[in-house]
Amino acid sequence: MIRFLRYFTVILLISASFSSHAQTQGTLGRRFFSNWSIGVSGGPNIFFGDLKVNSFWPVSTNNNEWRYAGTFSLTRQISYVFAIRAQVMYGGISGTKRTYNSGAPCNLYFDGTLMEYNLNTTINFSNLFSTYKSNRKFFVYGTVGIGYTSWDTQRKNLITDEIDTTGIGPYAKSAIVVIGGIGAYYSFGEKVNLGIEWTMHGVNSDYVDGTRAGFQYDAYSMAAITVTYNFNRRNPAKLQPANVGKNLGPVPVKPEPPVKPVVKTQTAGLSPGKLPELPTPLGFPVRDTVKESLPELPVVDTLIFSQEETDTSSLLNDESGPSQPGLSYRVQVFAFKSNLYTSADIKAKYKLKQPVYKEFSEGWYRYTTGSFTTLGAANALMNQLRKQGIKTAFVARYNDDARVTSKGTP
Repeated sequence: MIRFLRYFTVILLISASFSSHAQTQGTLGRRFFSNWSIGVSGGPNIFFGDLKVNSFWPVSTNNNEWRYAGTFSLTRQISYVFAIRAQVMYGGISGTKRTYNSGAPCNLYFDGTLMEYNLNTTINFSNLFSTYKSNRKFFVYGTVGIGYTSWDTQRKNLITDEIDTTGIGPYAKSAIVVIGGIGAYYSFGEKVNLGIEWTMHGVNSDYVDGTRAGFQYDAYSMAAITVTYNFNRRNPAKLQPANVGKNLGPVPVKPEPPVKPVVKTQTAGLSPGKLPELPTPLGFPVRDTVKESLPELPVVDTLIFSQEETDTSSLLNDESGPSQPGLSYRVQVFAFKSNLYTSADIKAKYKLKQPVYKEFSEGWYRYTTGSFTTLGAANALMNQLRKQGIKTAFVARYNDDARVTSKGTP
């Protein structure tokens, strides 16, 4: 038991050390309720101990061993791999023993109820052992934990149904319980998960069935259908905005160097290198090439960007919005690494009245709205969208329809 407690403590510490970005392209919510969920479950609760007919499968005749229990849980999602869950379980429990191993009649059974409180961690195997996929809906997980259980049971005679106290003295009716199990669930939208879970609960006592015999530790297992409701937490299969939420700073400007091109000319009708000699006042011939130096071009302040900062082929078909020559501004509302959503999807998601445009550059699919020639007009739309709840909206700059970005900005 002490060894298990040590292992469980280590698992909790490891899970708490993972940041909210583990195994995900997006981020978990930052509000208080964003990463919390509540759940209920219910199903058969089967006893394992001294008073039991079969080793595993419960009997349903001559005292039915099938009993049922339910749970209520509160879960805090630490990352898309680890979560901490507090759980309360209440239900019935029963077991039967008709004959001893020697063949002599036993004719005993017990029946009663139990209440359990536990703390466990869930480990999402789907996100842990495979590449994270934002549109994944089916998940498999494991759970391990520790808790405290109490029971109120009575041992009875199988023939007369009378309480049997033979050889039973005072004993505790509560003990520490350790938990391990596996489950799976399917995610419906952003709020609800439906799944199944099987857990084994080992009790640090031999008195759950009121009988002390061959089994040093009694146990019970629960197979349940689970329903979970997520409080405002974005589901990993749904949209994960990656906007930084900051206006872009001033774009660096540097002058173009002067250009001094050299132009070669030749006389019409003559082959290159065959120009005639022309007389000069001193009688010396002119060489067979003529060079003209053009006047120096004026130096003009021009926006110069590296290939990483400007992508002239970034706009996508008719979703990209109206063409706006020169310097212009748009308001970005969303950015994503995968090409999963259309501009219509984003417009419906955020309930926007303005047209939404889609573009791609530097590995990001970006969704913007509005097209302005002045920064003030773009800022006005950005503030309006933030008041509507799109807190990560910010102004993006364009030059001749090519996006101007700062490195590291989605």
